[in-house]
This record gives sequence, C-alpha cells and structure tokens, in this order.
Amino acid sequence: MTPIRTKRLILREPTLDDAPSYALGVGEYDVAQFLTAVPYPYTLGMAIDWLRQARPATPEKSLLIIDLPGKGLIGCISLLNELGFWLARPHWNRGYMTEAATALLDWHFDGCAADAVTSSAHYNNAASLAVQHKLGFVSTGREMRFSQAQQNNVDHVVSRLSRTDWQTRVRR
Repeated sequence: MTPIRTKRLILREPTLDDAPSYALGVGEYDVAQFLTAVPYPYTLGMAIDWLRQARPATPEKSLLIIDLPGKGLIGCISLLNELGFWLARPHWNRGYMTEAATALLDWHFDGCAADAVTSSAHYNNAASLAVQHKLGFVSTGREMRFSQAQQNNVDHVVSRLSRTDWQTRVRR
C-alpha cells in the first residue's frame, strides 16, 4: 500500500519498529480506558504481538499508523469490523483524528463497494463521539461492551456512516 498523505499526516502500514511508540501511546490509561479491547497496563510485548497480526492494508480492511512528520507515530486508525482510532494524549485537540479519518474514509469508499461504515465509542468519550459527528456518523443505538482496561461492561454509542452521506458531505 502506498501511504496516504494528508495536509499534516501520513497514514501507513505498521512495522515492528513502531512497537515502542505504539505501546507508550496506547498504554497510557487516559487512552486505554476508551479502547474496549485494549488491556491496561499495556506492554511492549502486547504491542509487538498486535503489530505482528497486521495484514496488508486494503480499502476494505486496514490498520494504519498515524505518523506526524518530525514526530513519528502519534496514533492508530483502523477499519476492521468498524472504524476505530486512538491518538496519544499529547496530540489531542488538534484535529489530527478528523484529518486521518477523513483520508481513510475517502480511501475506503473510493476503493471498495461497501454501502456503510460503522463505529462506536464509550458513551462518555466526548472526543471520539465529536469526531464521529464531524465525519457524519449517525447514532443507531447503544449496547454494552466489555472494557479490558476498566474490567467491566461499558455503555457504547453505535453509529453508522453511509456511502451516500459521505459523498454528500464531501460535495458540500
């Protein structure tokens, strides 16, 4: 896959060299608490195991590193079963995730025939819910999911973005 370049970021496939930065970013509790499948504490070994599972990215399914030139890995975005993402805390509130997700969704909808993308977030994860809203995702309901970091069930807002809504948003 050729890396996806945005105005400020590069979205690229992960390598094992990313493991230390990956573990540091996702391993901070302020990040991990909102990622259902991520345990806490998160170790370098876990990052290595996770990154080894990465498959070549396609528009249908991808796990991509968010790279900020000059800084390196600042987060991760994926479109596996649903759109998921995280940013290391020092990079919050700068619009990076909306920029990265926009590029990934463009690549996804341009490169495959999918009618929609789903996403979800903890009910109290205001930042992720705001990103989803900016992208045009619409809430479709709520469900309970087990949080590895919190070791309990957490209420999740489930949302959906249709191809038509994405294309309409882009034309505005």
